[in-house]
Amino acid sequence: MLVEIHRENEWGDIITLRQDLCIVRDGRTLFVPAGFESDGASVPRFLWSSITPAIDPRTIRGAIAHDYLYRLTPAGWTRKEADELFYDLIREDGLGWFAAQKAYWGVRLFGWTAYKSGQEMLNGGTS
Repeated sequence: MLVEIHRENEWGDIITLRQDLCIVRDGRTLFVPAGFESDGASVPRFLWSSITPAIDPRTIRGAIAHDYLYRLTPAGWTRKEADELFYDLIREDGLGWFAAQKAYWGVRLFGWTAYKSGQEMLNGGTS
């Protein structure tokens, strides 16, 4: 997977996907086009000691797929499935079980605000 990492703003690094990303899970295909931008794994500060924030080869593919699903909410994907895919991908890419559990529960417990923001953007600012 080819990405470009660059400083975009004061909140952190932005990752730009430089080649299409295709993930097949449970008979479904998730296609993330080249050019999609992500902020990496948005890990709550209290988890930084055990989960490397944002840019890590073990979490980048999962973070890009997760951000895409949260922002664009393609038909057939729920928030829970997006979180589960994130977990599966970070485990496949080498993040240890304990750190991956914390990352998963971080998005399950705190990701609803980001998901709701994506829904509002798609609906023209209404919830």
